[in-house]
Amino acid sequence: MRGADLQVVGTRRQGGLKQNSGFLQHCIDPQSELSKPTIGKCDFLRMVDACASFLTEALNPENCVGILRLADTHSLDSLKKQVQSYIIQNFVQILNAEEFLELPVDTLYHILKSDDLYVTEEAQVFETVMSWVRHKQSERLCLLPYILEYVRLPLLDPWYFVETVEADPLIRQCPEVFPLLQEARMYHLSGNEIISERTKPRMHEFQSEVFMIIGGCTKDERFVAEVTCLDPLRRSRLEVAKLPMTEHELESENKKWVEFACVTLKNEVYISGGKETQHDVWKYNSSINKWIQIEYLNIGRWRHKMVVLGGKVYVIGGFDGLQRINNVETYDPFHNCWSEAAPLLVHVSSFAATSHKKKLYVIGGGPNGKLATDKTQCYDPSTNKWSLKSPMPVEAKCINAVSFRDRIYVVGGAMRALYAYSPLEDTWSLVTQLSHERASCGIAPCNNRLYITGGRDEKNEVIATVLCWDPEAQKLTEECVLPRGVSHHGSVTIRKSYTHIRRIVPGAVSV
Repeated sequence: MRGADLQVVGTRRQGGLKQNSGFLQHCIDPQSELSKPTIGKCDFLRMVDACASFLTEALNPENCVGILRLADTHSLDSLKKQVQSYIIQNFVQILNAEEFLELPVDTLYHILKSDDLYVTEEAQVFETVMSWVRHKQSERLCLLPYILEYVRLPLLDPWYFVETVEADPLIRQCPEVFPLLQEARMYHLSGNEIISERTKPRMHEFQSEVFMIIGGCTKDERFVAEVTCLDPLRRSRLEVAKLPMTEHELESENKKWVEFACVTLKNEVYISGGKETQHDVWKYNSSINKWIQIEYLNIGRWRHKMVVLGGKVYVIGGFDGLQRINNVETYDPFHNCWSEAAPLLVHVSSFAATSHKKKLYVIGGGPNGKLATDKTQCYDPSTNKWSLKSPMPVEAKCINAVSFRDRIYVVGGAMRALYAYSPLEDTWSLVTQLSHERASCGIAPCNNRLYITGGRDEKNEVIATVLCWDPEAQKLTEECVLPRGVSHHGSVTIRKSYTHIRRIVPGAVSV
């Protein structure tokens, strides 16, 4: 190792690193003159480990980048991982060190994409990236689009995004970053319509991406008033207000929210309809932890679905007590009013629905009380017209869908499987088999995974397990067990402050 390499490491601990330079040279570089006459292979490996341990203990914000470069130069993978972890955990303090701007690009990638990156706000990450690029602008500007992929632009304050990010001269002269800017703009306009690896809060921010299991009914047909809010990354549960009462209920009565629909818009949860709440519409404000009643539906319904598209809420189809309906209503949050959109081509209830790339999809469902359909109906708001797309591989009802990355995932009913639809290719594929039926289960994306909650099996028994599908590992696992089985519930994703948390007991959710 060159003397310059040692100088990079720093001189903390009263010059201890410099005093041991000969020892470090002897241990790390087997070609050095010191090492040739006396050292065996096993002794050499033990001394390398000792050097790595010494350097790990000597880590501080001023020398960590130098130690990282040393570990990289000499292929000390274990030491490199420990230094990277140190930088991730002490990111804010290290930003002020001069050597930070000399970080290799691959190391910067690794650090920025980490959920554990210790920052108080995402603006710190953006400013770090821009400082790193400007430090050697001529050679690093071409790397900006790739590094910016790991900055969670949608989570920036909208004003900061407009005034600082979009106005930055380097950003403006780099067309390759425009798709990332567009994603952030769309997220600021329509909330959870946009879901990507950049919309997930980091571990150390004061918000977390969580999924909510709302209402439903249990084994003995009792209705659930509670909302279970789970943070799978921290394996914790957040306190959430119970479902609201309707005008006609007394405080002592059970709140009967079942077969309603729910969706998230701009980090607020909307619920509508239901067997005993047919015209009701409420929204949950996560910042004040309260349910607020908004304008009633024009047509009461249950076994319907809600979807967010273009910053509006769509209420689709369902059952009105006499027949399946094809009516579609749209809600304008700004004016607090409902209006009609073009009706469905096929009258259905208990179907799956979601939005993807500026279009709305209605999948399967029951055209009557006995039959199910395999039809995929697609709505284009620009023309206010519906069309039919490639049908599902099976006929199914009591199902749910969610848009995740470039596909629409569908689960539930009697399928015993998770299916995926590609809107771009208009094709269906089998994702994975399930061990049981999961009729009327929930599905929600959270932390780059899909969570399947509750439902009813082939014996009509309610299910208490939560399954997790990891698209990267292509693996389905059991995440946890709910305190009770539940079906006909809602399942949505929001970002929420985790000031009030109860830890999850392994294998179960505490309530």
